[in-house]
Amino acid sequence: MAKGQKTGGRQKGSRNKRTQEREEATAQAIALIGEAIPDAFAGDAHAFLVAVYKNPKFDHHTRQDAAKAALPYEKPRLQAVKLANQGAEPLKVRSELEIGRRLAFVLELIARG
Repeated sequence: MAKGQKTGGRQKGSRNKRTQEREEATAQAIALIGEAIPDAFAGDAHAFLVAVYKNPKFDHHTRQDAAKAALPYEKPRLQAVKLANQGAEPLKVRSELEIGRRLAFVLELIARG
């Protein structure tokens, strides 16, 4: 037998038990949700992840993996922001009309999605 030669255990390229369980749970989730809502996940991976992590029928680890994958899209990480106006002139006072226009613009963007 040559040094470094693999003699037993899992064959190279085969999936481990955890990966197999996760794939089976995913297939089961797709089947269950697909029965209730035909074409529910046509191109919408986030909706699928949300449906999996909210479903109490799945084991804790499957739900946790789905929640971890969906989290960055639901709650982006906070980042440090440097204020550009530190020590400079005071901020310009905006009129109520300008504030209203900006608010309307932001609300229109939100409505568009």
